[in-house]
Amino acid sequence: MVKIDPFPMLLRKYRQDQAFRRKVLIVAALAGLCLLLLPNLLWERSAERELSALRNKNNEFSALAGEYRSLKEKISAIERKKALTKTASIAQAINDISRALGMAGKVKSIRGTGARKTPNQMNEETAEIRIEKLTINEMVQLLHKIENAPMILAMKTVVIKKSFENPELLDVTLMVSLFTPAAAS
Repeated sequence: MVKIDPFPMLLRKYRQDQAFRRKVLIVAALAGLCLLLLPNLLWERSAERELSALRNKNNEFSALAGEYRSLKEKISAIERKKALTKTASIAQAINDISRALGMAGKVKSIRGTGARKTPNQMNEETAEIRIEKLTINEMVQLLHKIENAPMILAMKTVVIKKSFENPELLDVTLMVSLFTPAAAS
């Protein structure tokens, strides 16, 4: 068991014994050093945690900024299409697309299924289009042309069946909507 001397005895020993004095000064210097370094170590750990949290937030903001730019580009592409829309009806739009692809004779029917005003101030005209005896290549070209048309066209459903007369050809039934600005109607 360690015996602790009363303070007056320690003080007397400190004055008389030079080796004891050095030990006390070294212990006091080490204690002071610990008191000075401990807050720095705690601050450093806190700063590292804060830096890690800020880096995580920065990564999240970067991801959100990329998503925002992507959505903004998509919206501007749709806005450009909306400005280009000079087509009066969906029948005209489909006829223009089929003529451009050289398959105007394959369009068997365009049957309007209705028009409505969307909540975002657009008019939506929907039609069912039946196209017969398409090759797979022609079908792909048609779907690509509809998707990249200079107007806002949306394919709602696509039904593909083998042609009755020639199983290598396809009969396609599309449900397509044309969106036009409300002021244009």
